[in-house]
Amino acid sequence: MKIRSLQARMLCAFGLTIVLCWLIALSVLVAYLSQSQSSVWDSKLRSFATRILLAIPAGSELDDVSAGGLQLRPGALVEGDALAFQVWAQNREVLAVHTPGAPATPLRPDFGEGFSSTVVGGQAWRVYSISDSTGSVYVQVGNLRSVVDAELQRKALVAMAISTLPLALMALVMWRVVRRALKPVAAVEAALRGRRSFDLTPLQAAPLPTELRPLVEAFNHLLGQLDQAVQSERRFIGDAAHELRTPLSALQAQAEVALRAETLAGKDTALVKLLAVAQRSTRLSEQLLDLARLDAGVHAPQRALADLSELILHVTCEFEVSAEQRRRRIFLATTPCHIECDIDEIGILLRNLIDNALRYTHEGGQVQVRCEPVMEAGRPWVCLEVADDGPGVPVAEQEAIFKRFHRVAGSGERGSGIGLSLVAGIAGLHGARIATGPGLDERGLGVRVMFPAPVPVGPAPTRAQSPSAEPPAVALRPAPGVSGRQAAA
Repeated sequence: MKIRSLQARMLCAFGLTIVLCWLIALSVLVAYLSQSQSSVWDSKLRSFATRILLAIPAGSELDDVSAGGLQLRPGALVEGDALAFQVWAQNREVLAVHTPGAPATPLRPDFGEGFSSTVVGGQAWRVYSISDSTGSVYVQVGNLRSVVDAELQRKALVAMAISTLPLALMALVMWRVVRRALKPVAAVEAALRGRRSFDLTPLQAAPLPTELRPLVEAFNHLLGQLDQAVQSERRFIGDAAHELRTPLSALQAQAEVALRAETLAGKDTALVKLLAVAQRSTRLSEQLLDLARLDAGVHAPQRALADLSELILHVTCEFEVSAEQRRRRIFLATTPCHIECDIDEIGILLRNLIDNALRYTHEGGQVQVRCEPVMEAGRPWVCLEVADDGPGVPVAEQEAIFKRFHRVAGSGERGSGIGLSLVAGIAGLHGARIATGPGLDERGLGVRVMFPAPVPVGPAPTRAQSPSAEPPAVALRPAPGVSGRQAAA
């Protein structure tokens, strides 16, 4: 079963590490104690055997001693002493001297010299044997293996206790440290669960461990984006409710006028006004939807290399009929130039610029749409300009016209104040700059959008880049008496 808790994972990792270290340390310690204990007892056996042999006087009759030895006072004999020795004389035939309780048979039957492990009387012995230079006296010193093993177990238990206590203390400290280190995470969780709906304020990342701060900061970034989307949605609902209230009321009023009209001419007049209000409401709805989509930013950017002059030609064709009905003329002065863009968004930008120019140009007025590659501050740009010869915008208000729902004083109901804010938003998404200035013949308004060119634009023999040449002008159904050259001047 996979453990999903970070605290449980850390504690399991620490616990397994401590247990593994404990087992390794205990194994090494037991092995060392076993080797050390055997070496200590072997040294004792050798030392005892050598001293006993050296303590026997040379030429003594050891067979006389075998009959009996001195007696200890009552209670002086230590019970359970497993160390025993035997002194064999007369060519290993007579057991001259031995410790009380020692076996009557040789501890080492082959009487070889050195260390050996033997079994005498069903008991395992560790024996050291040594003889004198003549081979007439033979000393064997032994120790029960069970005694050595019991002492080894006792020391191993002591060593295990000594090694377990600090490891257990370390495990307790680690458990406390992990719990304390993850307390801020639990606090963040509690704070999130206790929040009200749509409370998207950033989380406090300072109390968290350094390793968890990037996660919380990324989550705060996501909260910021979500808050921006929620605010955009609220703003869109508020804007839509505010802006649609007037045209909907006008639609209702014109419909009531048409119903109450007593003559056919009166009904036609009311229906024409009703149609105008419906067209304005449709345009307003489209702009509000474009604005909401731009604010939400939910669509994935689909950038592609596109020819701006072709996009201009395609969009202006959509305004051909409406321009003719309004008695306006649109002139094109374009040079093939490419930009990296979202084609749909650039279409919205062009539609709003052209619609704004046509809307504020007087009857019989002109609108020019121009694009060309330019060099500015040593960098290549693509310049898009839409200019008209209408009443224009005061210089003091030219910067404010790109704000939402801003209407120039005296413009009446010709615009909703959304179109140019969409232009500014789309231009910002494409890294473009916007500038305003005079329109055609130093009248009206000109809006220039500077797009960064995808590749350096070198000098080319085109009329649009030549300072002395006029850009080619293409008129879409111009009114009689006005030439393309005049419109482009």
